[in-house]
Amino acid sequence: MSEPTVVIYDPITTLRWNYDTEREALAARGVRLVVPNDLSESRAALGTADLVVTSGRLPNEDLDRMTKACAILCYSVGMDGVDAARAAELGITVANVPDYCTDEVSDQGIALLMAVQRLIVPTAAAAAQGQWEVRDWDEFYRIRRVPGQTCGVVGVGRIGSRFAQKAQGLGMTVIGHDPYRQDAPIPLVPLEELLRRSDAVVLCAALTNGSRHLIDAAAIDLMRDDAVLINVARGGLVDEAALAAALRAGRLRGAGLDVREVEPTPPESDPLLGLRNVVLTQHIGATSVEAFADIRRIAAERILALLSDNGRLGAGR
Repeated sequence: MSEPTVVIYDPITTLRWNYDTEREALAARGVRLVVPNDLSESRAALGTADLVVTSGRLPNEDLDRMTKACAILCYSVGMDGVDAARAAELGITVANVPDYCTDEVSDQGIALLMAVQRLIVPTAAAAAQGQWEVRDWDEFYRIRRVPGQTCGVVGVGRIGSRFAQKAQGLGMTVIGHDPYRQDAPIPLVPLEELLRRSDAVVLCAALTNGSRHLIDAAAIDLMRDDAVLINVARGGLVDEAALAAALRAGRLRGAGLDVREVEPTPPESDPLLGLRNVVLTQHIGATSVEAFADIRRIAAERILALLSDNGRLGAGR
């Protein structure tokens, strides 16, 4: 059996990152890890790969170059960067790295929820500029008490369930919507009911063809006028133009987004910039020292399991 080859399609360059943990674990089992320097090197290596790792989007034109590969590992929880249907046609398994950031993303959701609820970011920014009087802001008079509110969680998987537990700890009544679950640790209701009942709607769902722009103008029309929207899942779940219009019209009390449909969103075309009732962060929800260590370890374990399951790694390796 030849030495299995794993190719990192799009090595992470926007973080202080390396693949030493994966390289060491794979080398111990006789697996070669290739980390290309640029896209041209990546594309040249795809035809030799038994498994490909991607951190973002893997276009179908490059998927078709993978003539030897048995699997793709999405270096994340989400798998929306790969055309699963096309991969299935090619006989390629698509997997992810679950569990590595459950607490981090749910914490980010709680942090955004509280920041929006308490108007923390704009008041702190004003205080940093020496401005004390914020009591003439319209938003000041829309702050509400969090305990007793109803929180609707859309997507009750690992992260959504953990978020729900933390929200309950804040004294919130939590309901959920998830078309892929028959039961959950919180009551499940239809999406329309969740939108109508919730003081806070929190998105923890996967992005699929069916869930893109799940929160559009029609969905927002169902929401309470004093509701807030939090998104820690995927930016494509929200029609941002519709959200911005609703916020500017006072139809919603506020929003907190860690993810955007286009990342980064060009400032000149960002409809959400400049809104005092919006908190934006830079897709940092999965970040922590512990999460970074976990994703490297779990990714290595997943790669070896996928190679073994597909007959590319002998028992003696």
